[in-house]
Amino acid sequence: MEPLSDDDLVRMYRQGDAEAFDTLFDRHYGSVYGFARTMLREPAAAEEVLQETFLSVARTASRYTPRGRFRSWLMRIVRNRCLNRIEARRRRRAALAVSGPDVADLPAREPAPVRRAQSHEQQALIRAAVADLPDRQREAIALYAFEQMSYREIAEVLQMPINTVKTLIHRARANLARALEPLTQEPHRELRRDL
Repeated sequence: MEPLSDDDLVRMYRQGDAEAFDTLFDRHYGSVYGFARTMLREPAAAEEVLQETFLSVARTASRYTPRGRFRSWLMRIVRNRCLNRIEARRRRRAALAVSGPDVADLPAREPAPVRRAQSHEQQALIRAAVADLPDRQREAIALYAFEQMSYREIAEVLQMPINTVKTLIHRARANLARALEPLTQEPHRELRRDL
């Protein structure tokens, strides 16, 4: 028996099947959280966006037109939620710059994780390099590399032409290659020291 499609699950949810919604959640929560984490760079904010996104899906499922593009529709909701938070954060910083920060308003900082192995350090460098990309490049590469979306799906989510998506991904790859060049050269430096 073939697994139910996302569109089938949405139809079932509309007819009152709560388990269908649970299946949609289980199928997509990792992608939603991962993309939100890449966009927002904060685990707590990504968790909130995850919850807001699926609440929005539950509320607006009746407006979704089943065309086999549920994932694109879902990721567009996530993106819009993230962009709203980024804009609110920007406005808040601007207001703080004008009025000066109130200690109670400053966000709590998470302690930096302890690096236990070189692979953790490399992952941190990669995450930092992705986080430093311009917003549109970060969005495109996150959907392409982490969420395995096609150019067409990314174009739907970002609401831009496919050629623009291709350009963004190409530029993101080039920027990441430059940023991560020291990482790829590290073993060679150690090797030279040993000689």
